[in-house]
Amino acid sequence: MPYREQPPLSIAALNAASPEDAVAMLAPVVERSPWLARRLAGARPFADAAQLAALLRRTIMALSRDERLLLLRAHPELAPATPETMTAASQGEQGRLGLAHPSPAIAGRLSALNRQYSERFGYPFIIALHAMQDLDAVLAQFEGRLRNDPVEEMVQALSNVVSVATARLARMTGGAAIGEAV
Repeated sequence: MPYREQPPLSIAALNAASPEDAVAMLAPVVERSPWLARRLAGARPFADAAQLAALLRRTIMALSRDERLLLLRAHPELAPATPETMTAASQGEQGRLGLAHPSPAIAGRLSALNRQYSERFGYPFIIALHAMQDLDAVLAQFEGRLRNDPVEEMVQALSNVVSVATARLARMTGGAAIGEAV
């Protein structure tokens, strides 16, 4: 599936949508986590995208450990062997830095890092690629975060999920960056 930009999201339309349609509208914001989209949709109405972004941050950071793992494991690893299985949003985010189809040397390096990270933490490495200038910055973060304490790393990973989700929401609503970037 080639990358395509997510459709615009109107907060007024989201507020007026049926529960099923609201979940579908929020699905691109929360990577393969319809349960989280349902939770957010259930909190409507929203005054604006900033209010939705604030709720998104609070909700993610307040998840139980099992829910956190479920959310984190829904994200793809960097430079997966089958990039076409990623969501359109992930394809675009990874594609911007050449991670959807990396060179063999980068693919090999990332495969080894992905394996080490997954074995150490139990979920894929998540980084807010929209906030990364280039692949060197991504690799430096990846290698550095492998040394984190597991509790600290989970907070880092969740903070990056929030950053990704709020950046997606901002793109979809046509707004500037919403919430805090990581």
